[in-house]
Amino acid sequence: MRKTLMLLMMASVAIPSIASAAPRDRDDRREARQEEKEEKAERPQRAERSEQRETRQDRSEARSERQQVRQQAVERRDDRPVNRSAPSIEQRREAQVERREALETARDNRREERIERRAERRSPPVVSQVPREGTQPPPPVKTSSHSSSSHNWNGNWRHDRRYDWNGWRNRHRSLFRLAFYIDPFGWNYRPYSVGWRMWPSYYSSNYWLNDPWMYRLPPAYPGTRWVRYYDDAVLVDTWSGEVVDVIYSFFW
Repeated sequence: MRKTLMLLMMASVAIPSIASAAPRDRDDRREARQEEKEEKAERPQRAERSEQRETRQDRSEARSERQQVRQQAVERRDDRPVNRSAPSIEQRREAQVERREALETARDNRREERIERRAERRSPPVVSQVPREGTQPPPPVKTSSHSSSSHNWNGNWRHDRRYDWNGWRNRHRSLFRLAFYIDPFGWNYRPYSVGWRMWPSYYSSNYWLNDPWMYRLPPAYPGTRWVRYYDDAVLVDTWSGEVVDVIYSFFW
């Protein structure tokens, strides 16, 4: 009897413990499943974070490479020999003035070439006994005592630095800004070419350039005169009126 009571008591104690163990097992399995779900959900986030870390690392490496390249460039630049003879401010200014004068000279040369081509395309002026627009006077009768001044003229003076009238004009613009030109006949401007003849009224003393050196022009040989014709400087044989030399757009 006593043994039976002991067995019953032991069974009564074991049943509650078994009953309480079953819910704990179910809770553990539920927690395990929940942890597994959370782990599956976190896998893409961990992969994304890993990719972000790799991207940041790649960017950092690229930035380091660029910095190294810049540092190497700076080192190479520092290793270059220093130019001890750097131009001064005055030298740079002179160089700028020379470049500007060269550009203006090239522009004037192009303008002269255009005027010369236009003059060459024009039909030669008609010889007339009386002044008429577009005509030239008849050639004078040659005498044994007269020799054409054009044969003695050397056009190479343009290569002489003493007669750099263009550079002189760039530095002394006011000298080349003369009064309004008065045409003795009231005709329109017609560019003259070398060899054409002008009417005497165009090379009268009113139009002489008495001091050619003031404009850095070469001296006129005996029997010739530098004259102003509109904005051109023309060297004229005063006996025949023949144009010996001409500079187009000489004055402003």
